[in-house]
Amino acid sequence: MSPDKKQRIMKAAEQLFHTRRFHETTLDEIAKAADVGKGTIYLYFTDKEDLIFQAAVEGFDKMCLQLQENAAQGEAFRERLLRTCENISIFFRARRPLFRIILSEGDRDMENGSGGLQRRWRERRKNMSDAVAAILSRGMAAGEIRTDVPTGILAEYLLGMLRTRSWELEDWPEAQRSVAGVVDLFLNGAGSRAPERKPAKET
Repeated sequence: MSPDKKQRIMKAAEQLFHTRRFHETTLDEIAKAADVGKGTIYLYFTDKEDLIFQAAVEGFDKMCLQLQENAAQGEAFRERLLRTCENISIFFRARRPLFRIILSEGDRDMENGSGGLQRRWRERRKNMSDAVAAILSRGMAAGEIRTDVPTGILAEYLLGMLRTRSWELEDWPEAQRSVAGVVDLFLNGAGSRAPERKPAKET
């Protein structure tokens, strides 16, 4: 089997899914776009869902490994966390159409009782969550992160904020949903502390 041919198939599928819905695109069309026979696709992927999943998560494990390496570097915690969130955002932005399919098809799978794509993604996603938690544990050790909430939970909150930024707020101006703004909101909260009032002087 040829790695180059597998890459060509995944690239062809990704390009088609930029403009077509999952159920509107056939393996025959993907094979034609990749200039391979339909049978060749089955040498690398079990079905169309597997093709989509592998194309979406290509490079994901490498990114997670880099995030883990970032956790061990000596730069200031906030800068490290910001760089981590930027790397995550860049990765998912490049694969946005594919992950949109995974999430939508995953919801349909859950309704049908199978949950295949959703389950596969949750299992793979744990590597990213663990890497973010490792960085947060460094911040906790440095006294910059609260210690009463497990880092795994904090990591999920942060990743949820990044997803909201990318999906629910996609039509908002970038200045109002920047990655730096997400990190600042995560670390400092949204509450506004009222200024302390000086006691009134007795007359």
